Amino acid sequence: MKKAVSILLAILMLASMLTACGGNSASTPNTPASDTPAASNEQASGKEETTPVEVDPGRAVKDTLNIALAYDISSLDPQVGKEMRACIVSQQIFDTLVQWDIEGGMGSEIVPALAESWEYLDDCTLQLKLRQDVLFHNGEKMTADDVVYSIERTMNSKYVAYHATAIDHVEKVDDYTVNIVTKEPYAPLLAGLCVTAFSVVCKSVAEADEEGFAEHPVGTGPYKFVSYTSGDNIQLEAFDDCWRGTPVTKHINMVIIPENSQRTVMLETGEADIAYEILPNDVSRIDENDELTTATIQGTKTYVMRFNYDSDGPVGNKLVRQAIEYCLDREKMCEVILYGHGSPAYGNVTPASVAYQEVEKRTQDFEKAKELLAEAGYADGFDMNLWISTDVILTQYANIIQSELAKVNINVNIVTLESSALISSTKNDKDNFDALLNFANDLTLDSRYYLYNFFYSGSSNNSSYMNNARLDELLVEGRKIIDPKDSADIYKEISDILMDERPEIPLYNDEIIVGLSKDVFGFVPKAQGIHVLGVEIGCYE
Repeated sequence: MKKAVSILLAILMLASMLTACGGNSASTPNTPASDTPAASNEQASGKEETTPVEVDPGRAVKDTLNIALAYDISSLDPQVGKEMRACIVSQQIFDTLVQWDIEGGMGSEIVPALAESWEYLDDCTLQLKLRQDVLFHNGEKMTADDVVYSIERTMNSKYVAYHATAIDHVEKVDDYTVNIVTKEPYAPLLAGLCVTAFSVVCKSVAEADEEGFAEHPVGTGPYKFVSYTSGDNIQLEAFDDCWRGTPVTKHINMVIIPENSQRTVMLETGEADIAYEILPNDVSRIDENDELTTATIQGTKTYVMRFNYDSDGPVGNKLVRQAIEYCLDREKMCEVILYGHGSPAYGNVTPASVAYQEVEKRTQDFEKAKELLAEAGYADGFDMNLWISTDVILTQYANIIQSELAKVNINVNIVTLESSALISSTKNDKDNFDALLNFANDLTLDSRYYLYNFFYSGSSNNSSYMNNARLDELLVEGRKIIDPKDSADIYKEISDILMDERPEIPLYNDEIIVGLSKDVFGFVPKAQGIHVLGVEIGCYE
């Protein structure tokens, strides 16, 4: 029996140890220099520095790499399509200014991408020097105009502007130098610039047709957009003039296969070389096949039961939300549903996240739940809606939650929505929104970034409608502080407020599982589930 290939993420996000690229050193007082690691001279010039993949000269490489996706995409415009399924595709087409080190992964170090070096000019001004050899897919040279336009586009987007709330403005210094100016010192700026929403787009193309840019996206990434058929497939073609080098594989064929077991079948039949989002109960089936393997990595997503904090009904009462938490046995749910491919979650961020605080592990206690319900005035129970997507695992979680809450006379009505409609319904049908099951992805592995986006009252990504004045004050203050040790007291209080108010109940932290043909080479899974293929991925015939 072949063992699975397990690729572990070394997550040591110790921001106090990091230094800024270029000018200022970590010892320079009053600068956010400790937020990012230094770039070496090799990294700061020429092509992307990666460990070369040795392609066997005696074997032919397939012209087309076939990938099975779990969901249809929302948009290929990186300043619109914020969902993971959209980012999976758009990050093949676009690049960001900086990125996580490919081998170390998230939490290791931030290295150059379209920006070859950077330095902090003062507490609030980050200056980036751009590569001068980068072409867009249409042959135009990338310059500071494209970068300024792209960042301003992110700032003004109704979809992803929450990623840019700390930025005051961005300015062009010369054709290959850009300054990003924040409203105040902002610790997770560089980590935030790794997020897909900060992808650099071709200004001339996007500006000519803002609304239609998703239909003809033009970036600098290793693959050019060819076509998209809704609900069916996305076709990409290698960009021979990519600054990273010429991709090994000429064509990428991404096929949309929502039915989970069918993706596994496609691996077995050879129709797919790579299949994303393999279910935990299919792992052993794949690993017992000598032609296949799995690549796994600890994920950055926390799956949660999120409440309508602003509800006039029972779930608007924090005692009710606490009572629901005491009805759940997270250890048992993980064991039964995840087959060991995931871990129970008790805190709002993953333990690997910068500024993470240890939290109380509330275990199942029905008597405690009944006491809290009685104190809240709901001793006889109540009815509530629980919204879920068609996700198989979340459906299993919903069924167990429904069964457990029935023991304290809470009648749960499970409502299944398409994943694209789930979050929008919290705004469009707020009167019927009691709770939902979904995930929150810590895209930067930084609590200072993540918690503000999800729980600050003014954030457009605050889908629980959390509104707490003291929490807002702490979230703003905490993200100004560069060294996480200096903000420990702030994030302890933030954690205490979230534990008391419980706008969402963490259920489990995920494990990323990707199924592969044994002939695939160069693939490295990403902890956030947004797998960037790069130029050295391929599959032998």
